[in-house]
Parts: sequence; C-alpha cells; structure tokens
Amino acid sequence: MGLLELVRLGLDVPPFFVVETDAYSADGPPTEGLREQVAEALAALGGSRVAVRSSAVGEDAAGASFAGQLESVLGVTGLDGVMQALVHCWRSSAGERVQAYRELHGLEATPVAVVVQLMVEPEAAGVLFTRDPDEPEVALLSASWGLGEGVVQGTVNCDTWRVGPQDTERLLEDKPECVALGPSGPELRPVPRMRQKVPCLSDRQVTQLVEAGRRLEEDLGCPQDIEFAVVDDGLVYLQSRPITVPIPQGRRLLWDNSNIVESFSGPTTPMTYSFASRAYTIIYQLFCAVMGVDAATIRQHEGTFYRMIGLMRGRVYYNLNAWYMVLTLLPGFRFNRKFMEQMMGVAEVASDEDALQDSRLKRAFVHGPRALVMVLKLLWRLVRLDKDIARFRRTFDTAYREHRSKDLESLGPFELLGVYHDLERRLLWAWTPPIVNDFFVMIAYGVLRSWCQKLTADPETNLHNELLAGEGGLESTEPTLEALRIADLVLKEPGLLALFRSDRPDAEVLEAARAWKWFANRIDAYLDRFGDRCVDELKLEVPSLRQRPDFLVAALRNYTRDGAAPIDVESFGVEERRMRTAAEVRVWGLVDGWRERLFQRVLRQTRLRVKERENLRFARTRIFGLVRDLVRAIGRQMVEAGALDVREDVFYLTMEECLAWIRGTAVTTDLRGLVALRRAEFAGFADQPAPTERFYTWGAVHAHNRFRGRPVAAGPVDGVLTGIACCPGVVEGPVRVLEDPVAGGRLSGEILVAERTDPGWVPLFPSVSGILVERGSVLSHSAVVARELGIPTVVGLRGLTAMVAEGDWVRMDGGAGTVERLEATLLEEPDDAAESAAADEE
Repeated sequence: MGLLELVRLGLDVPPFFVVETDAYSADGPPTEGLREQVAEALAALGGSRVAVRSSAVGEDAAGASFAGQLESVLGVTGLDGVMQALVHCWRSSAGERVQAYRELHGLEATPVAVVVQLMVEPEAAGVLFTRDPDEPEVALLSASWGLGEGVVQGTVNCDTWRVGPQDTERLLEDKPECVALGPSGPELRPVPRMRQKVPCLSDRQVTQLVEAGRRLEEDLGCPQDIEFAVVDDGLVYLQSRPITVPIPQGRRLLWDNSNIVESFSGPTTPMTYSFASRAYTIIYQLFCAVMGVDAATIRQHEGTFYRMIGLMRGRVYYNLNAWYMVLTLLPGFRFNRKFMEQMMGVAEVASDEDALQDSRLKRAFVHGPRALVMVLKLLWRLVRLDKDIARFRRTFDTAYREHRSKDLESLGPFELLGVYHDLERRLLWAWTPPIVNDFFVMIAYGVLRSWCQKLTADPETNLHNELLAGEGGLESTEPTLEALRIADLVLKEPGLLALFRSDRPDAEVLEAARAWKWFANRIDAYLDRFGDRCVDELKLEVPSLRQRPDFLVAALRNYTRDGAAPIDVESFGVEERRMRTAAEVRVWGLVDGWRERLFQRVLRQTRLRVKERENLRFARTRIFGLVRDLVRAIGRQMVEAGALDVREDVFYLTMEECLAWIRGTAVTTDLRGLVALRRAEFAGFADQPAPTERFYTWGAVHAHNRFRGRPVAAGPVDGVLTGIACCPGVVEGPVRVLEDPVAGGRLSGEILVAERTDPGWVPLFPSVSGILVERGSVLSHSAVVARELGIPTVVGLRGLTAMVAEGDWVRMDGGAGTVERLEATLLEEPDDAAESAAADEE
C-alpha cells in the first residue's frame, strides 16, 4: 500500500499496524496469542473505529496493483469486530475474483497480510493520479464529499481537476449524495443543499496534493495512484500504489485529422497510406524549394518531410508538429500560422518546440535579410502563378491522357514499374503550382476574413463567405451539373423514365438503359471524364466510379423519381450571385480610396486562388485514379505469380513493398503471410476505440499511447450547436443522417447530416435543402461546392451526430453557423391542427 513510503516522506498518515502473513492459518481460527497482540495494537492506535484492509505480497507492484481485488472492511469497532474483519480479508484472497486476477497476470497465490488503520471521518476524500494515462503532463484528481469509498466505487458524483504545467482545469459536479460512516458501516447520505455545488477541495489543497504526489512519484520512481482525505481542513494520506497502466514518456507530438478526414476517412489500407505519405514527402520538399528555402536547410530537416502524416489504428492524421516545422522555414511564420490552422480546421495548436529557436541578434542580421529575399520570391511567385498553373495543366493533361490510354492489365511487371516511376516524376514532382496556390489561399482567405471582421466589428461575420459565393467555373460542380443535365433528358424519354422508376437494381437499370444509344454515349463520356471521382476517392482500395457506376445511376434515379423537384441547371448559383452582389455593395460602403483598391485586389486574389485550389484538387483525384488502376494491375501480376491469393490483397502491402517485389529488392517474399497479418491487424481496429479527432502522443508513438484526447466540444449550448458558417440560408425540416452516400437511399429535400463528406458526396447535394457536417473547415470541399450550388451549409459542428438522429427536425442557419434541434411539440402541431380541423368539420 505504500504507507511506509508516505510516512517516510513526512506526509500525514493515520496510525496503523500490520498483521503479518504468517498469522493466518486456513485450517483454524486465529490463535489466542494473535488476539492478544491485536488488542495491544488497537489500544496503541486509540480511537473507536478502524479500517481493515488486505495487503497481498506483491500488491501495489507496477504490473499488478490488485486495486479493488482484495477486500476491505471500514468502520470496524471493538476487538471482536477487528478479528472477524481479519478473517474476512484473509479469506478474500482465495475468492474467485482474486484467483481470476492472478491468472490474468500470471501470478501465483501469495500470502496475505492485513493493515489495520485508524479510521478517519473526512469532510471530503478522493483519488489522485499523478499522471493521466492519456495526458502524462497532467495530474488527474477526483474527489467528493464524505468517504473516498464513493469515489473509488463510482457511486457518487465527483469534482475533477486536471492540473497541467500551465493551468488547472476544473470540472465541478452537483454532489447530492456522499458516502459516510453509519452504525453498520459506510452508507449513502444526502449532502446539504448549500454544499452540493461547492467544490469539495480548495485550490490550496489541490496544489498541495499534486506537489506531494509528484514528490512521492519521484521518490518511488513511477507514477502513483494515491488515496487521500480532508480532515479538519488538512490533508491525510491513506495509501499509494503504482499506476499499472503504462504511462508514455518523452517528446510530445500533436495529431489532428479535422481536415484530412475528408480525404481519408476511417481505416485506410497500407497501400493508400504509403502512397499518400510519399506524395506529402515529395510535394512539401518541392514547396519549400520553390519558396526560396535553400537545399541545405531542406536536407537538414529531411526527417520532417517524412512525418507530415501518420497512421494510428489504421486512420490517417496530420502530424501538426511537422507542419509547423515546415512553416517555420518560411518567412512570416507567426503571421501565417493562424491562417494555416484556420484552413486546416484545427482548433488546438502544437507547441513551438519544433520552431527554429535563434537569438534576437541572429534573427535580425541573418534571418531578417534572408526573410526579405524569400518574401520577394513569394511575390514573384504570386505574379507568375497563373502562368505556372496553366503550364502545369498542360503538362498534367498530356501525362494523364498518355497513361489513361494505356491498357495496364496487358503490361508486364517491369513495364508497370516504369509507369509508376513516370507518374511520380511527371506528376508528383511537378506539383509545385498547386501547392504554391494552396499557400496563397491560406494567406488570402485569412486576410480577407480578418479584414471583413474589422470592417463589420463582428468576429462571427459571414461577409467573407458571401463575397466568395457565386464565382462559377468550378470543375468540382461540373460532375453534378452534368448528371442533372442527363437526368433532365431522361425525364423527357418516357420509356427510359419508366425504367429508372422501376424496382430493378441499379446495375440492371444501367445495362438496360444502354439500349438508348444517346444515353449510352452520354454515360460513357461522363465516366471517361469524371470516372476517377467517387466516395473516398483518394483511398486506392475503394473502386472508382468508372469501375462501379452504380452510384451515378442511383443519383440519376433520385433526380428523376416521381415527385422530385423540377430540374433547372441554369438556376444553380443565381441566388449566390445575388448574395455576392449584395455583399459587394455592403463592402464598398465601408471602404473608400486606396483601401477600396487594396480590398479589391485582396478579394480578386482570394476568389481566384480558392477557385484554382478546388479545380486543381480534381487533378489530384485523377492522379490517385491512375495509381489505383496501376496498383490493381500489379495485384493481378502477383496473383498470377502465386504471391497473392486475390487481387485485392495488394492493398494490404505498401507501394514500396510492391515495387521491391518486382525489382528483386524485397526483404520479405512471403507476401501471403504479410497480407494475412495485416488483414488481421486492420480487422482488429474495429474492436478498438477509434482515436479521437485530436490527441497528443509522448515518446515512441506506438508505445503505450492510447490516442485519446480531450473532447473537442461538450455539445450544444442552450440547445444550439455552433459550427463554421459556409453558405447562408435558414432551413427548417427533417434530417437524413448518412454514413455512406452510396447506401443513402432516396433524398427528397431533407437536411443532410454527416460526420464528414468528400467530393463523392456532391451528387447528393441537389436533392437536399441544407447540409450539416460534423467535421471540415471553411475551405473543405463540401463547403466550397455547397457555396457554389447555393445550398445552406454549416461544417465543423462538433457533436452534431450525437445531437441529432434520423428524422429529427432542426432549424439551421447557414449564415450564423448554427443548428437547433426543434422540440417534439413543434413537430406535432401540424397533425394536431389537422385533427382539430377534422373534428370541427364533423
């Protein structure tokens, strides 16, 4: 129990004595000699009540604390009561619960000693973890009124303190009941009303507890689980044991998937992750080079580029420390850092430990001139960016058409190897203009938003989004608009329309519909142009629309269903253009002179850069489409060679493992065994809690870290949930909560609710009246496209899917970024009114 260590450190510990292990005999009652010794020890303790606790040999070890396994008896009075409690504790060591615990930890049966300690009747009591297993820089403290038994057993509400290096977070609860000593032992009692909302520990007591815990931890060499009590406003310590959960130690990293979840949702296979990681490594080295960072500095930080993203239980996360490190290599880090967080949708920042730390003199006379040169290069990049993007498009289109025209299934292994290296060289290593454009999006959007907030004196203004609406020319909207055009033609073809409204499966409908030649030609042209676009389109293991056109057919059937809204492609964006014009009139009334001219330049650049960003993302989609087909062709080669059982096994290998298998540089050729191992591992992720949206790790990332962070948000405030306003408009109606748009069924003007979306969701947008997304940022794909289509949208609604369920009625405000779940009584009013009217008629 660590009592002797507590005493040795000079902490206040209630007096106690120990009945040693050899005093117990399983064959008979306690001896008279033992009874006499216990009587003497009790007299020495003084007091009327004691606590009798079991203490096994090896208990409180770092690997097995026996916490809660062995019996304790509290509030014992008299010699006879103590002797009975001794026997009860001894016998508990042979109980089924303890035996199961020993078997679980591989421990042999050991003798049991018993501690008899003077019982205190505290004002409050609780437990201190000197290290929170999920956040080891924080001490975790939980306490309530009365005995600590209520805290340990979880039978009463507790106050919680999280004490970190910089601050203390308090979570206070109503405490209507406590555990106190009654005539026959601990019992639940009401807490006086005036104390129910009062913290049961003072700030001074919290500080003393944490300081004492850290001293004890340092003395014993491991984090401690300490039970304490408050007696006469002072602290007494009842026991201490090691925390048996491994506590991670070492360098802290911050991980976040707020934005990247739009591209890589849920478990992502090794193949997809390995290619994505390679792409990030290449692209951001290129980015730094073209932004003026010298080659020596890039080499010095080479390891940073390899860790831009990570894989936690199969999920992809940004390593924000690496992202910040890359930004510190660029001029104006402290200025653009805020804009990056806004663009990526992160709400908590990494520490500055990765930032370059230099003296003020060096910053002024070395980095200052260097930063000036880099700023001039940035401006030059901005001047020539449109030409660079046009050149990139030409290069990309040439390479894409060349490789798209190839029959990859007919190529041999080394020819496929050559295709991959050519794609990497001509496309990934040429990705400079898109990433430079992304950087200027980050800056321009941040400046525009900040300026609009100052002009309106409103930090929550949506003026900047209104100014960006109705831009037009987005390639991302074209697949949906073309699908609507096709659907409009289907509506004018009675026989085809009857087929689409039939009960036949989507695949059969598509096959039968090809009898209409114009339709077959239109669909083939659609798939040729947009076939790389699909749900989870950057996950190579997911079939593309070209491979599985069912989703397109489902969307067309939804647009042409009986009772669907009339299709008018030309009407999309009209309201957004009106809103844009009104926003411009408002702005020009707030600025004049040179400020107006400067604002016009900022606005023009922001509009252009945002549009180019969205259009260039379609090029990224096409790269992943080419690589998807390439990987499947390599998988076929491996199956034919007997290395794999089925083609889809290839997605459980990494890209480098596949290329090495072809080249002859593989260190493992038992690919079947490797795939089986990884399939089992990834299947196991479903049984583990998914990592939270944002969390820290300490030391080696996969050693003892549990990938659990603090909740991002507690939920709605006064019934209203607030997120990021993306497209204005107030909508009231029922919600459809979808996890998978392919299996979403028919939509008919409901408000779409999703945890996250990606470009593959866009065909659903014309069939809904509003969009609410739990994840995402102001520049996420769903936000940009919805704004262009004029659909009221709010993203970044933390806790949305926990707040609403299928069929709930809500009121959403896309301009204010809010959603409110309406009361059930409001939903019943129409029916009540109808019933009342019917009764009046009768």
